[in-house]
Amino acid sequence: MFACLFALGAAALAQQTPPETSTPPATPPLTTLTADQRKEVLDSISTFVSTRAFVPGVDFARWNEFVEKRRESIEASDTVSTFSREVNRALREFGFSHINLRTPSASANRRSGSAVVLGLSTRPVEDGLEVTAVVANSPAADAGFKVGDIVLEVNGTKPTSAESLRPEEGQTVAVKVKRPTGEQVEVSMQARRMATAREDTLTWPEKNVALLKIHSFSNGYDQRKIENHLDVAAKAELLILDLRSNGGGATTNMNHLLSLLLPDATPFGVFVNRRMADQFKEATKKDPTDPVEIAKWSERKTQTRKRSLEPFKGKVVVLVNRGSASASEIVACALREHKAAPLIGQRTAGAVLASVYGRLPHGFELQYPVSDYVSMPAGIRIEGNPLQPDIEALPNRDLDEGIAKAIEWFKNPIG
Repeated sequence: MFACLFALGAAALAQQTPPETSTPPATPPLTTLTADQRKEVLDSISTFVSTRAFVPGVDFARWNEFVEKRRESIEASDTVSTFSREVNRALREFGFSHINLRTPSASANRRSGSAVVLGLSTRPVEDGLEVTAVVANSPAADAGFKVGDIVLEVNGTKPTSAESLRPEEGQTVAVKVKRPTGEQVEVSMQARRMATAREDTLTWPEKNVALLKIHSFSNGYDQRKIENHLDVAAKAELLILDLRSNGGGATTNMNHLLSLLLPDATPFGVFVNRRMADQFKEATKKDPTDPVEIAKWSERKTQTRKRSLEPFKGKVVVLVNRGSASASEIVACALREHKAAPLIGQRTAGAVLASVYGRLPHGFELQYPVSDYVSMPAGIRIEGNPLQPDIEALPNRDLDEGIAKAIEWFKNPIG
């Protein structure tokens, strides 16, 4: 799993409106847990998993089995961080994305739109963690981190996951880094709170080539600004849509962007939920465990909607990497299927389930899936099946290979 740029947890979501909308009491986040508190949180998770979570073909009754396998370590967890880590290990036994226990502090961060960060996005490699993105003006940026660096040690220990780069506010972290040249240096960073929203930008790498960078489809996605950007970009012959390290977000924002790039009423996918699966079983008498079959049968296709701005008429290229997940994968797939847009970069995360948040006792939250997704017309289930790039481009600290290859494709299209 990748370290999130703002260290908020798992990859972001193709999100629907959560059923719980009341504001919780403003109490300080817990740091330790009693046995009774652990039980209350676990009981509440069991309720959500058994009655609300849904993925076609998944037996959620196995949750009790996963908990029992880790019962000893869960009951020995007297701090919020260790308890969350052990519970999430049990949740990962399901083998799909978008199911995650968030600590009280992470939950508060999500609602406030800010987080305590170092500002690194990473992926596990043999030597430690490879840096895949760096947030501008973050502690990591100030310390000179760039894409391609390898984090060898964090406070003297080899990191194996994103958890190593999630310190408390004000905490100083000592990091040993290996540069792509082989040089090893040691730097110190102090975590600080930053707004999670980053401004999406439109730039012009060449005449007639517009580059639209969208960081997220959740916090910070401004529909009016995106429309303004695409209004300006309308004169371009090529639009490079940069969705690298975009972890997803709200389905409404995803649909908004696609509606500015594809014709009105273009059906691009199906969200397969429990009700649809039940209706499929009743109507066809078939086993409702294959989301692709259910999607082909269903008439409830998700489609674009007419906007005040005419859809972009030029060619489109989409930049993706392993941090492109959920809603950004849906956008990339739809543009490839409906606008023949090549994907340039690295394979995506393969994490596409629509999910919501359920509030748990003591400030915890559970992110859990409520529907699967299948693209149309190709009928691709992206969950567990990452999108493969049409043209590979690797991270490079000195040259943005993705943009360079997009422009090269535009000048000399292949296929």
